Amino acid sequence: MTGGQIAGLIAAIAFVALVVYLAMTLVQTAKLLKELQGTMKETTKMVEVLSKNTDDLMSQSSQLVDKTNTLMDDVNSKAEKLNPLFETVENLGQKAADATAEKPNSGFGIHSIMNLASAASIVKSVAKFVPRKKKD
Repeated sequence: MTGGQIAGLIAAIAFVALVVYLAMTLVQTAKLLKELQGTMKETTKMVEVLSKNTDDLMSQSSQLVDKTNTLMDDVNSKAEKLNPLFETVENLGQKAADATAEKPNSGFGIHSIMNLASAASIVKSVAKFVPRKKKD
């Protein structure tokens, strides 16, 4: 064998080694791509489940907000209906304070009678707001 043939033999062996190395790398890459494909399928399924759950959660949240708004509207309307009651109680308290603030020696005059009449009118107004028990 001559020097050129030995060099050609070494080059051929090196080329075979390179081809074997590249073949092994391609096999490993193919395995990796199959695993990656499986992972992508699982990820896609999970995203679909999460998307559905998110849609359900958003729907329920929307219903809860609607019910809360309805409840707040109801509470606000009832609070507005109670405002006259509190104003009447305030007036009653003021009339009672005015009636009891008279001088002790002044006697029982027309001013006292008018204050009592006003207080009676206020009590009658308050009675409209207080629920009465039904007789069985």
